[in-house]
Amino acid sequence: MRNNVGLRFKIKRVLERLVHKWQVVGVVAGIGLLLCSLSGIAWSSPTATPLRTHRIMSTPDNVIWGELFKPDSRPIARVRSGDRIIMQTVSHEGILPDQGDTAAFFNQGGIPQNTKSKVTQNKILPDQLKVKSAVKKTGPGPHVITGPIYVEGAQPGDTLEIKTLAIDYRVPYGVISNRHSRGALPGEYPLNNAPIYSRVIPLDIKREIGIFQPENNLPPIQLPLDPFMGIMGVVPADREEAVNSVPPGNYGGNIDIKLLGRGSSLYLPVQVPGALFYAGDPHCAQANGEVALTAIECSLTPTFELVLHKNMKLNAPMGETKDAWIAVGLDEDLNEAMKKSVREYLDIANSKYGITKQDALLIGSAAIDFEVSQVVDIVKGIHGVVPKELFRDVKPK
Repeated sequence: MRNNVGLRFKIKRVLERLVHKWQVVGVVAGIGLLLCSLSGIAWSSPTATPLRTHRIMSTPDNVIWGELFKPDSRPIARVRSGDRIIMQTVSHEGILPDQGDTAAFFNQGGIPQNTKSKVTQNKILPDQLKVKSAVKKTGPGPHVITGPIYVEGAQPGDTLEIKTLAIDYRVPYGVISNRHSRGALPGEYPLNNAPIYSRVIPLDIKREIGIFQPENNLPPIQLPLDPFMGIMGVVPADREEAVNSVPPGNYGGNIDIKLLGRGSSLYLPVQVPGALFYAGDPHCAQANGEVALTAIECSLTPTFELVLHKNMKLNAPMGETKDAWIAVGLDEDLNEAMKKSVREYLDIANSKYGITKQDALLIGSAAIDFEVSQVVDIVKGIHGVVPKELFRDVKPK
């Protein structure tokens, strides 16, 4: 009997401590909720349904080829702000008409079809073959694009943040191409008026290295990989802007900025209800300029987190990494793209750090690098890299 009393007493003391602990937590949470409501910061209730992770496959029903999605395109998934998306994407290189038979193209590059083998290493990605056989190419662009994803509550005037949390390789190969007298030297390359010059690039995924074998039997060159999605976008309100997957715009699309890889964010002004997010044009590596025409194009599986900002107004895309803001300028005229990028940098310096725009212009001349994103996508790109460290002593607004 005495032992039972002692046990009941111990249980009572434990319960009292737990109650006290949760009361304290409740008070702290209440204070936090009050402070956040006063400061305008959204705070999720602890009883709210947990955010979800959605897996999006690159099946023929989930992709289009050559164009962007339209305002009336059927969403393949609906998500809430904060949800995560694991999205399969498919590279267009190797399945385009000018590259002939896909199996023969890759076989010549050392990648066998070998579809019956259980070994996935060095095998043509089945989804590439399915896209070529089952998806109609409906636009003039080359890209295979996965989507669209409807974001609950997104309306024109809002901003959608696309966080790239992770990127996984789907196959250990990629392709670089120069074609149709395009690229930075149209009319000069490919040599001898050849319609296309492509190379299959084997990938050492563990070391994140692409192996480029020169055509004249020189030793192979190791190209460092740094994967990112060339296309991330929302649906443009103007259907005419969606007829070709190549040119980027205020809706994002084929921006081709190599800094927007793992750990980055891309901010886009929402154009239509639901935003209708999509992604494609997966790259294993690209240098600024993308002068041949393509990067190392390779199929990837990125993990995104989509965050809706209701009180953030943007007129053009903006990027962010851990260390820098990315001021994006897009225009068919490279000079105009430069002007737009500089203006966006001035907006960033002013809105985030309180620097006057004329002071920001002087600072930019001394400390901000403006780089050519690409010159091969009809609409050319300039991006300014704005180091956060530069403004470390300026209190953010």
